[in-house]
Amino acid sequence: MSKLGHLDGIDAFEFAHYLCLSGQGTNPTLGWTNWFSAIDAMPNTWEFLQEPPVGTVLPVVMPFQITGVFASNGVKEVVVRHEVKGRPVDMRVPVRPISRLEEEAIASLMPASARSYLRRKGTDRTPPREGASFTMALGAVDIPFACGTWNNPQQARRHELHLGVDALLPSAAEIEKAVLDAFKRGMVAAHLETVLTPTGWADGPHAFHQAIEAHLVSLLGDRLVNVRVTTTSHCLEAERRVAPVHYLSSISPLPAHAWIGRTRGGIP
Repeated sequence: MSKLGHLDGIDAFEFAHYLCLSGQGTNPTLGWTNWFSAIDAMPNTWEFLQEPPVGTVLPVVMPFQITGVFASNGVKEVVVRHEVKGRPVDMRVPVRPISRLEEEAIASLMPASARSYLRRKGTDRTPPREGASFTMALGAVDIPFACGTWNNPQQARRHELHLGVDALLPSAAEIEKAVLDAFKRGMVAAHLETVLTPTGWADGPHAFHQAIEAHLVSLLGDRLVNVRVTTTSHCLEAERRVAPVHYLSSISPLPAHAWIGRTRGGIP
């Protein structure tokens, strides 16, 4: 159950014409979740919320720093509600220009596609024209021993890889065309082939993500909003027999089932 939390410090600044709220505080134990949430009934007003952990709690005092990013309408002051001595308190926080170090720090966390989109968008605060989203499953790889237990040391973990692309294009089919073009480039397919092997998975999908994103940025420019390479994983059933390592993965750049995950729709 979420509740109003306390912040030791609150700051507000603009990055690429988005409002950034930054707060610092301390959690009494491990496992807390902290976030900012807009109060819809009160314009330019946010609240700081927390959710305590469930289950086993280690009493380790842990400082935290949190940043929330929201659409900005250019206001010079916002209100942030948090708890002080058990009571809700509204703090007026001026919105200042972002510093160079803050801008570099935030930019370093963003993918190349998002940086390109925001840089070319300029000072335009209007919503983007119609866009679309495209997703696809790229394949899976089984890693032996990754879920090993005392009575089943060889138990494997399966990692499934997914690609998502958002772009200012009228349909998902046009994004799909650009993605297919990327896979015709040798480096993109080679990086995916590597990551879908047990030994290649050790470095994760970062190199593949960079390769396909760089190609899509060069092809779509400021029409490309974001490229996401995400993974899900789960332990295989304990009683399942694990095949030898050289049979554990499909190294085809585009597995036969790769297209079942495609979706289409507007960008939120």
